Amino acid sequence: MLATGCGKEKELVKESALTVNTAPAVKCDIAKSMRYSGMVRGHNEVYITPKMPARVTAIHVQPGQRVRAGQLLLSLDSKDLNVAVKQAEAALAGARAAQVANELSLENARKNFERNEELHKAGAISDSQFEAEKLRYESLNSGAVAASVAQAEAALASLQNQMENCNLTSPIDGIVGSINLSLGETASPQMPAAIVTDTGELEIELLVSEAEVSYIKMGSAVDVSIEAASEKPFTGQVKSVSVVPDPVKRSYAVKVSLPNPEGLIKSGMFAEARVDTQSKKDVLAIPVNAVVPKSGRQVVYVLEMKDKENRAREVEVETGIKNENYIEISKGLKPGQEIITRGNTLVSDGTLVRVVAGGSK
Repeated sequence: MLATGCGKEKELVKESALTVNTAPAVKCDIAKSMRYSGMVRGHNEVYITPKMPARVTAIHVQPGQRVRAGQLLLSLDSKDLNVAVKQAEAALAGARAAQVANELSLENARKNFERNEELHKAGAISDSQFEAEKLRYESLNSGAVAASVAQAEAALASLQNQMENCNLTSPIDGIVGSINLSLGETASPQMPAAIVTDTGELEIELLVSEAEVSYIKMGSAVDVSIEAASEKPFTGQVKSVSVVPDPVKRSYAVKVSLPNPEGLIKSGMFAEARVDTQSKKDVLAIPVNAVVPKSGRQVVYVLEMKDKENRAREVEVETGIKNENYIEISKGLKPGQEIITRGNTLVSDGTLVRVVAGGSK
């Protein structure tokens, strides 16, 4: 626009309005939440480790197969143990036969001792003869033969236990998570041969800082995102909260139980859990993106009608807890005030604005 007067031209610039979105400051309940990551594990997950090194001779199940408690998973080579068991059985049979013979001899020795004791009292035999018969009886009655039998029984039981250790079985009902050995490989006590997990109910262990753990309550609902299983979040529940920190990481373990009735979630999947920490009821709140940091202060821009025009007015505020969507305003605003939520980083105090969504037009 040009204006001419007294031979001079003066240019007038018309102010243009900046397009913004607004939302009202409202009273509502707000909960602060934190995100933690963890690995999904079976509520009851067992690592089956062989108790001795031996070659794998048979694999009876496959990963993903459902098994019952006591079901055979893998067999280990037991040929040498079979031979040792037969030898131990023969040694035990010999010890027991010796025990029977000793019992017969002991009975005869007892009778002879009692007879010689009467003769000794009557003076019919000498002291040396009586002592010799007494020593013979005591040697048969020493329990050495019984001890040999007990030792043979213990040796046989130990070998039979080792034989049982060659059969790796599942201690629980569940699903075979993995078989870590192949036929012919040597099982080692230092490495799990198989993993069996109960996936009906899963568990996630989260490590929470000392600043947040006091706000987490048992039984609280937890949103769990597992992208590998579903696009929609699952709902878990805080099962336990540790009262002592991890000695290395200095964080507190929080366990979240996660139902898995459809079997979509597999043990070992990566999960992200959103846990509510602090919460407040009936507080003044606005969208979290409405607050703008400015020179160490926190400000919002309020929609204000001035000379029939909408203008932005800068207001310094004090904030409280926040979540992904809303932030508490503890000072600076009143319920119902229209707050600029989009375009607020472009305006300044007094900027002419045009509202295209929310607020007054």
